[in-house]
Amino acid sequence: MKQLLTRLSLFIALFITLGAKGQHTITVKHTYYTLEYDTLLKSPLISWYIQTTAHATSDVKIERKSVSSFHQDPLIDAKYQVATNNEYKNNGHYDKGHLSPYSAFYFDLMAAKESMYYTNTAPQYSFFNRHSWERLEQYVLKVLSPEHDSIYVYTGCLYGNNKMNDVPVPDFYWKVIEYKNGEECWLGPNEETNSTDYSSYHISSEALKQKIKTYYPNLYFPF
Repeated sequence: MKQLLTRLSLFIALFITLGAKGQHTITVKHTYYTLEYDTLLKSPLISWYIQTTAHATSDVKIERKSVSSFHQDPLIDAKYQVATNNEYKNNGHYDKGHLSPYSAFYFDLMAAKESMYYTNTAPQYSFFNRHSWERLEQYVLKVLSPEHDSIYVYTGCLYGNNKMNDVPVPDFYWKVIEYKNGEECWLGPNEETNSTDYSSYHISSEALKQKIKTYYPNLYFPF
């Protein structure tokens, strides 16, 4: 009996570990981006889209103030969504950090609104979000996109044990872009910083995948 209980305890521990490592994912397709969403963590693991030259250089710029504020995702059951404005209220550390950024979708009203789902966000340290990570997003949008059409842009989070109330806080944000004859990857720690330089986040594709596997051993890589 003791041996049976030991084996049962090991099985439960393994089940909990795997469950916490992003093995309960669903794929959700929005108009212009796709989510790999973890229903156990109730948080996004990967959000990806195709950045076209036409979208990046469009004269249409939907102002963010004209779009409704962050809201729940109608394509994901509400029981799997914990992020709300109340979770962020009175918290001075974190922004609602986009995975697929609003600036990549303001060429179209529907696209802009869909980028504002809480399921496309995770808590992100404010300075990190507004400076180095923002510069990385603009590098893709303003520097590469006018020259390289159809860039595949993947952004994800690696979650540890940190939480903001009930919302998991990522240890890292990562980004992969693929375009003709090119691939670039970044891994940025989600922490207090005063750096505005994203170049230190550069990482090889293989090293990034290995890092992701330490968090989610069985996660499917779309890139």
